[in-house]
Amino acid sequence: MPQSQADSIAELTAAREAAAKAHADSIKHVNDSIHTADSIARAHGPSFSPVPWLRSSEIEAPRSAADAVTYATLPPGWTYGVAAPGRPESASASTGIAAVLLGLFILSCFNMGNLRRLFHALPQKLFSLRQRDNAFDEPTSNETRTLCLLIVMMCVFEGILTYLWLGSPANGRVTHTIGALTALFGGYYLFNLLTCMVMGWTFADRHGARSLLRGLNAAASLLAALLALPALLALYYPASAGVMLILAAVAYILVRIAFIIKGFRIFYINLPSLLYFILYLCALEIIPVIILYISTRWICGAF
Repeated sequence: MPQSQADSIAELTAAREAAAKAHADSIKHVNDSIHTADSIARAHGPSFSPVPWLRSSEIEAPRSAADAVTYATLPPGWTYGVAAPGRPESASASTGIAAVLLGLFILSCFNMGNLRRLFHALPQKLFSLRQRDNAFDEPTSNETRTLCLLIVMMCVFEGILTYLWLGSPANGRVTHTIGALTALFGGYYLFNLLTCMVMGWTFADRHGARSLLRGLNAAASLLAALLALPALLALYYPASAGVMLILAAVAYILVRIAFIIKGFRIFYINLPSLLYFILYLCALEIIPVIILYISTRWICGAF
């Protein structure tokens, strides 16, 4: 046999022996790992307690030496993850606002007959200065209830539109903010009602005072009807919010001008009364609106 062939056979034999030895060492290492894990498990005894969420070791779920190292050094993947960002609250997604609007429209459907009669008489109440009352001018309990419903609707629509103008969804608590704005506009209406009563009974006769109060309630009813569509479109179709806010502001200004004109017609008698009317505008129409604006800004920032 040539020397080179003998050397090749010897090298092949040595390689086979080394591979067999490495395989035996690997099997021995695995067996030792399993034996060690079984010994530890027997030492601790069986346990049916829940596995801790933030700890894992080779005692709990070892399958091999690599698994034992992995479970002993790293927490399981299901114990940690990426926190999902919270869904930003918006006025259109608020269930409280939707429930209030739904309730108001359902009550409006139940009072549809009274609404027709009220709006039929609205131009006369807002513009007329008739001295002699009609026998049917006295409001019934149903009409008073319908008027209160329209005033509440006006305050809710004003609160929604003001929030869409000045509010920020990043502040959260949308329902609380709109509720506070609604209460603020309700208080502003009561302030107007009180001032009209005082002004009417102080500077006008009984018919003038009653005519002024009817004009205020008619203006509130008309404003509730005019603000309904802009408020709903701005709330549930945000792309139109800018246009709807402008339309709502124009409607509010026009209705307020109509009421101021009626007040001027009631109180104007001669030239000195014009001075009283200017004082009335400054004290009861301009300054309260400025205070109302500051209050709305504070509410939108506080919540």
